[in-house]
Amino acid sequence: MTQPLYKLVRLYLNEEFSAGREIALSDDHVHYLRNVLRLQAGQGLRVFNGRDGEWRADLKSLDKKRGIITLQEILKPQTQDGARIRLLFAPIKKQRMDFLIEKAVELGATDFYPVLTGRTENRHLKAERLSAQIIEAVEQCERLDLPVLHPMDNLQNMLKAWDGPKILACVERTEPPVLSSAPLSKDCAFLIGPEGGFDSEEGELLKNSAKVQAVGLGDTILRAETAALLCLSYARMQLL
Repeated sequence: MTQPLYKLVRLYLNEEFSAGREIALSDDHVHYLRNVLRLQAGQGLRVFNGRDGEWRADLKSLDKKRGIITLQEILKPQTQDGARIRLLFAPIKKQRMDFLIEKAVELGATDFYPVLTGRTENRHLKAERLSAQIIEAVEQCERLDLPVLHPMDNLQNMLKAWDGPKILACVERTEPPVLSSAPLSKDCAFLIGPEGGFDSEEGELLKNSAKVQAVGLGDTILRAETAALLCLSYARMQLL
């Protein structure tokens, strides 16, 4: 009995796609398919590269040391670029960070900008691990595009170099206009501060920057990941 396409394993491969092409799998993929999922040669899977849509592929061979797939046919064409939703955030502790990344990908974030602030909890972000989490979340939620992880920088440098849309900075314990009153374009950006909020110097920096508009998220004090997901949910409802 043929397995429904939606039940096939889905993998991200940073390779060029064309019908009939054979691609050697990485050691990590070989381990995952053979030892975790117990797949065998001849079985099918779905693959994507963030550029050429989603394809059906067959496992030509799979053993302890090597795996090869053959690309068969395109299942979903790559969609045109839609909304660009950028998330600037002060990295938080590991478990909550994992949750934030997974849900932000599901909600359509296209760009991640880790920002160092005076109260940032996680100052030694491992970009390789974060990239792997982004890929895993994209595989799971069936997006065709791959969000971009930008290098971490401090708030001052980030603002100085910023050439994107006006940043909607979520601030607490003040009375800025609520988020729902801020107009959103197809390219929008949200800044989420650290636990405890921005310090006084950072607050002045944001207040005096023409690249930033302060917005409020209501009367309650939200955790960083909650604030981020609220902003992304709002953007998704408005733009996607």
